[in-house]
Amino acid sequence: MSFVLKTVSRVFQTNSRPLINIFKNNSRQIYEASVFGIKEYENVRLKTSLKASPGLFDAIKERLKEALDKNSHNIDLQDLNMYLLLCKDPNDLEIILEAFKKVKSLYNFDKNEQFGERFVKVCFILENNDKIIDALNDEEIRPSLMSQLTSFLLMNKFIIENKNELAIRVFDQYLETIDNGIKNNERPSGKSHLKKQNQLIPFGHLRLAFEALLNINSKESFEKMKETLSKVESFKSKPNNTALACCFLLAIRQNEPNFAYQISLSIEKFNPTLTNNLKAIALLKQGRIDEAFYFIDFILNINTTQSNDNFQGKFFPDTLEAFEEEIDKLDDDIKREKYKLALNEAIKKLFHQDLYGYCTKINIKQKK
Repeated sequence: MSFVLKTVSRVFQTNSRPLINIFKNNSRQIYEASVFGIKEYENVRLKTSLKASPGLFDAIKERLKEALDKNSHNIDLQDLNMYLLLCKDPNDLEIILEAFKKVKSLYNFDKNEQFGERFVKVCFILENNDKIIDALNDEEIRPSLMSQLTSFLLMNKFIIENKNELAIRVFDQYLETIDNGIKNNERPSGKSHLKKQNQLIPFGHLRLAFEALLNINSKESFEKMKETLSKVESFKSKPNNTALACCFLLAIRQNEPNFAYQISLSIEKFNPTLTNNLKAIALLKQGRIDEAFYFIDFILNINTTQSNDNFQGKFFPDTLEAFEEEIDKLDDDIKREKYKLALNEAIKKLFHQDLYGYCTKINIKQKK
């Protein structure tokens, strides 16, 4: 174990259990359900079920099945809406999907009624992933799952379940939907939009897409990351700092420190701690310790007395581990001693998460 990790383990020790483990085993925080309105929809379903007259569910089910058996498009939208609220199991979800395909072309149902959003919420509530996958694989239904909110919900779900390839697939299909909308001069329904979005590709989508690519961590995902960064520019959108940090870490993990350094230059200037940590890491990975020290020294001298941000003026363990590795390679005793003194000071300002933890931690304010 390196000097840095030994020191961290000693400083952050509770009940004889070293908290350095948090640096190696970060668990991803989950977006609150309130962001997606799942709890609200679950309450609506419960109220509807309590108010429904006896036999209503069975009667609607019988009418829908009869229409499907006869290959008829004569399906009442009110029946389909009510069945979404009353459905109970996978068989019900299959009936809903088949009925939706019958009425979709006649009523433009997916845009006016946000079928996809409500269907996905029902699948969440019934804890049924299979029907979500079935819907994504169905070319007739898939466009209805590509609203801003629904695609975001699906990406978040797949990343939590470690299905990162599926998350990227949803992201690509969402971009395709945006592109088609632009070509057809279409404006999506405002009801399906996430709040406080001021660019075409929402910050949340980009953040999740780059997290998924980071989790895949392969040469292919690195190339996909570069491709996505270029594509995002064509949509006049840009990733936020956390998304860029995901890109940076993926580049570092794929032994591409030069590209990582270029990403660090894109970090917004209002977060000097983040950008200087990243610049230092990228330079240290290139063996450029003297240049990296400029940024380490900058962080050491950040005034944090008037800051409420517990990250400002702190160091990622990644930064200090890379710094220590390069110090050990030095032949110049005077320079080595100078940098070791700086390292000891930096350890006193260690951040409680490593870079991966910073990239994947999500903070959403809960509704009051």
